[in-house]
Amino acid sequence: MHVTVVKLTLMLDDIHSLKAKRNTIRPIIEKVKSRHNVSISEISRNDDYKISVLGVSCVSNSTQNNIKLINGVLDFIDFLSDGFVVTDTQIETMTGF
Repeated sequence: MHVTVVKLTLMLDDIHSLKAKRNTIRPIIEKVKSRHNVSISEISRNDDYKISVLGVSCVSNSTQNNIKLINGVLDFIDFLSDGFVVTDTQIETMTGF
């Protein structure tokens, strides 16, 4: 079993409240969930309306499958990037169990 996790840091432009942040982040999460077979959630900086940290994970029988899927998710998020900029991406794959 191979588990790949990604930590994405997003800088939100022109956001001035937590409500506006939620209205920007929620559609991103929902679109990624509906298009890709991954788990995604906001994992940090919940009270900071200028920065959002998202966690994405997937599990498969091959590291190559995971990397291909994660790269597709990252490309899709870049495609959606209206009102935010991805400032940091960390990817880690764990093998075993």
